[in-house]
Amino acid sequence: MGERLVNFARIAHRLIAINLFCFLVFLPVISWFYLTINMYIHAGAVSGMVDVLPGLGYFAGLLLRLPPVIFYALFACSILLFGPFLLGLHAVVGAIITSRHVWASEFFSAARQNAKQGVVLGALYVLLVHLLLFNMFGGLSSEIAWVSVGLLIARGVSVVFLLLLLVTLPFVCQIIVTIEQPLRVVVKNALILARVYLGKGLLVLFGITVYWWVSTITLPAFSLISLPFFSIALTTLAQASVSRSVVEQRLLAPLRRTQENNSG
Repeated sequence: MGERLVNFARIAHRLIAINLFCFLVFLPVISWFYLTINMYIHAGAVSGMVDVLPGLGYFAGLLLRLPPVIFYALFACSILLFGPFLLGLHAVVGAIITSRHVWASEFFSAARQNAKQGVVLGALYVLLVHLLLFNMFGGLSSEIAWVSVGLLIARGVSVVFLLLLLVTLPFVCQIIVTIEQPLRVVVKNALILARVYLGKGLLVLFGITVYWWVSTITLPAFSLISLPFFSIALTTLAQASVSRSVVEQRLLAPLRRTQENNSG
């Protein structure tokens, strides 16, 4: 019992340190997300109405006080580092899930090793989320009936694509950090796995959504502690609890058997 508590304390300590580092790097993207949601719903700091995401507003407000040139420079760096650091985080939580001993240095090692794919992945992810949020909350409008119906359908399709993107991303990350494959092959395999395990993925996504809703909207002051110290790592761990086990079962295990047969 004592040994388990010590191991848990070590893991928790490392995850808190990694979460804090990710938070500092992701903060410009988090601020962009905060501004985008508020702008498209015509609320918060943009319109002077009620803040939609007050939990994120605490931190975004501090960063947005910087001169625009500095903010956009930090935002560009955040986009470039978003993907590699997300992959590093997935490598660490994947090791924890498989009961493998992990060091905090593995986070930086995985981020560096997968930097090229990570940069592309992070940039595409931010771009796609922005486009989908624009179509869902902003987008175009029309007084013509059939055009309005078409735009409403487009918003519904955007919601479906956003859910699929959020469910697929953990599979993409876990495949990248465990198997060397071209990014297009990774995305193809991740889409197949996400479709097969869509129910589990949506269930985890629902739980994460409830958590973020409570921590950023219902109890926004909680974000002052949760966001810098454990929210990012905790939600990533929840996603990887499904994606890592699936990748192990569906991809890594058959690959190991094939290599054993070839070597034998």
